Amino acid sequence: MYRPRRKAFGVSLVVISLGFHLVTMALYTRQPDMFAAFTLFPVWIWGGLGLFLSSCAFLFFRAPLALFTSGVWALSILALADETRSLGRIGHPSPEPGTPQRHDGRVVIRVASINWSSSTASFSADIEEYQPDIIFIQEIPHPYRLRQLNDSLYQGKGDYRYDAEKSCGIIVRGEIERQFKNQVFRSQQVTARLPNGRRVELINLHLQAASTDLRLWSRDCWRTHRRNRALRRIELSVSLDRLKNSSDSVNRPAIIAGDFNAPANDSVYRMLGNRFVDSFDASGTGWGNTYHRRLPILRLDHIFVSREFLPVRSTVVSIPESDHRMVVSDLILK
Repeated sequence: MYRPRRKAFGVSLVVISLGFHLVTMALYTRQPDMFAAFTLFPVWIWGGLGLFLSSCAFLFFRAPLALFTSGVWALSILALADETRSLGRIGHPSPEPGTPQRHDGRVVIRVASINWSSSTASFSADIEEYQPDIIFIQEIPHPYRLRQLNDSLYQGKGDYRYDAEKSCGIIVRGEIERQFKNQVFRSQQVTARLPNGRRVELINLHLQAASTDLRLWSRDCWRTHRRNRALRRIELSVSLDRLKNSSDSVNRPAIIAGDFNAPANDSVYRMLGNRFVDSFDASGTGWGNTYHRRLPILRLDHIFVSREFLPVRSTVVSIPESDHRMVVSDLILK
């Protein structure tokens, strides 16, 4: 009876692993709001659990289909994990400190997004070394820090706008012609004229703060994550509607960047549709997760660009000012 019981236990592990695989794949592809607490985690965390079950079924019980189940999990993780594409580009060019290099002979525009979240008095050399042309900053408490960076980078040939109520700011190599302030949510929109004369719309976002409640056994945890996702969707829709309804900017190149407080697979990004491209997803290299800076397992910070831009290089950089990593992207304006 001992061997039949071992075999039955091994088969049970395989069945559990396969069932868990079906549920996990369905939730990550459909992203239902009521399961936002589950899909908050990178898919490879749940995939690791499924692989563990199927591996135990093979190693200890030689269960039928255990290797097949492990292979299914491995392929599914590679297909759905946000990190797969950028890790596959390791060795490709990425933004380097210093003046942005041309791409195929064309001038690039370097964009950076930073969640400041620091009480330090000045910017570190890490930001200045990358010499970005456009900087989106969230959670910055004082405008003089924007002025300091603007003067240091652009020597009087730049401009900036600060929203004190929302603690966010935008710095541009060029001129900011107007600013729209959001009276409710943490976002700002400016129209900027770049040194080449082209006008672009820039939207700086800091969406609803992510919940830190990971007690999946608690009903309140599931409710909080579902409510947070719904709020982020409302916040993003307000910014997109303003951009869409501005008659003089509807067809203008646009960049939407900031701290979205949602993992890269979250359904909130589907609102950006076909008009906007995730610059890191399109051109990033290496491990692109931005939070937490010391152990980054989530990609919360993004630079989305309209189809008038071509992302050619992207990376993330650890900076002492923040518990997030800075996103840097090199773009070509078509």
